[in-house]
Amino acid sequence: MAAPTEPLTLPDQPLSVQRRPFDIEDYIDILRRHRSWILGPAFLGLVAGVVTAFLWPDSYMATGLIRVVPPQVPTRLVQTNVTEEMTSRVNTIYQNIVARSNLVNLIQTYSLYPEDRKRLPTDDVVEQMRKDIGLGEMQYLSRGAGALRQNVNAFRISFSYSDRRLAQKVCQDLISRFIDESTKSRSAASVSTTEFFKDQYEVAKRELDEIDSKISVFKSRNFGGLPEQEQMLFSRISAMEATIQAVGGQISRAQQDKLQLESQLRDLRDQAQVLAAPVTETIASAPVKNDRLIEVDRDIERTEASITAMRETYTDSHPDMQRLLGYLQSKKALREQILRESEAARTDSAVKTRSVISPANATKLREVNASISKIQAALQAKDMEIDDLNRQLNDTKNRLRASQARMEASPSANQEYIQLMRDRSLVASRYEELGRKMQDSSMATDLENRKQGELLETLENPVIPEEPYAPKRPFIIAIGVVVGVGLGIALAGGREIKDSSLKNLKDVRAYTKLTVLGSIPLLENDFVIRRRRRLSWLAWTTTFLLGILLMAGSIVYYYTSRA
Repeated sequence: MAAPTEPLTLPDQPLSVQRRPFDIEDYIDILRRHRSWILGPAFLGLVAGVVTAFLWPDSYMATGLIRVVPPQVPTRLVQTNVTEEMTSRVNTIYQNIVARSNLVNLIQTYSLYPEDRKRLPTDDVVEQMRKDIGLGEMQYLSRGAGALRQNVNAFRISFSYSDRRLAQKVCQDLISRFIDESTKSRSAASVSTTEFFKDQYEVAKRELDEIDSKISVFKSRNFGGLPEQEQMLFSRISAMEATIQAVGGQISRAQQDKLQLESQLRDLRDQAQVLAAPVTETIASAPVKNDRLIEVDRDIERTEASITAMRETYTDSHPDMQRLLGYLQSKKALREQILRESEAARTDSAVKTRSVISPANATKLREVNASISKIQAALQAKDMEIDDLNRQLNDTKNRLRASQARMEASPSANQEYIQLMRDRSLVASRYEELGRKMQDSSMATDLENRKQGELLETLENPVIPEEPYAPKRPFIIAIGVVVGVGLGIALAGGREIKDSSLKNLKDVRAYTKLTVLGSIPLLENDFVIRRRRRLSWLAWTTTFLLGILLMAGSIVYYYTSRA
């Protein structure tokens, strides 16, 4: 009798079986089983794409083209004050145009974004308009054909908005503002540059005037000791030394002539004494003129005449004037003394003796006396000449001493003078350079004011756009369908991964390792099957109709609102 067999014990843990690889039939079977889960999201994606595409308001873009007009006057003739590159200047102008104040003015002028202004802050609306304004890159374009072909630098300005007419008006306004801002910015920059050069020119002019005044004061204080006057000073000193020698020679010759005249005068006086008759007679004394008194009176007259002449050139404090005044006082004192002596002699005797000249010698005596008078006049002239020469000699010596002192002090003054002239040269060169720059800048400013410099000009005016540039409806619908199909495939794949049941005979043979001799189909109640199919068709029909209505409604709304 056989031993009883023990029952087979299975492990408590579930079995883990690796799925078999799928083939084409499996994928087709999966699509067939989960077609509702794929088609449903795909249809919803289509509906969502169509509704979104046609409910999204149209955006029209108006575009204008602005070209850069080169200066009408060549830059080699008149240099411009604006050195900023056109690209940088365009970006700067764009930043000024899209400033908050300008955009708020445009929004209020054209009543833009009415719905957004009701529900959004002003800054958000301004930011939205800033995004809708487009600035293109600077391009090198060729316009025209044949001989009229031109190469120009140009860039585009665009504005997108839901109303195509407003888009065109706002774009035209932006282009006008762009051109006006360019003109004003260039003019303002040129004017500010000219004003800067004018201010610097005035500062340099004041500095030059101050240095010129210092140089004038220095020259007046150190006249004759300036570096450029050294040669003149040497020549002057040499001339004064020669003058001193010449005047000394003239004085020597005049003194020799005076000695000769005095010798002749002594001879004539001796001759006159010889010619005088020895006979004398006593007569009653009568007032006679004293020869000494006459000579003193003549000296006083000559001295007063010399003083009168010298007062036209010198003051009374001059040494020569002091000497002549002292000499005049001494002569006047001598005259008073002679007068007193004459009065005393006149009272002592009432009679005098008178010499009686013979008639033969009277004529000769008169001739000799006439010669004596001439020689005395010549001696007086020589005395005056000698005095004048002595005065010239003293003046020349004083000037020579002053010039020599100035020559000795010139080295220390030369350094200050050279520094002043060096400073003046630097300031003068800067003054001249600023004058040239100010003149060039003024010409450039006048060129900008005449609008003959570099300008921006409208090359193409914006037109009313016919078709919207956004949204791209076919692209949006395609994206909706793709997203729906992708979602449906993801859902079908998820359900397939969760479903671990055996789907067909391939699964039975693969997982049981047994030979399948036959299969029994699943038998279900016909009523349940028909009911399920009716519910399925009802659901799909309802969904399809709703989707068709939504898509048709959005399309109708779009074309109605557009019309």
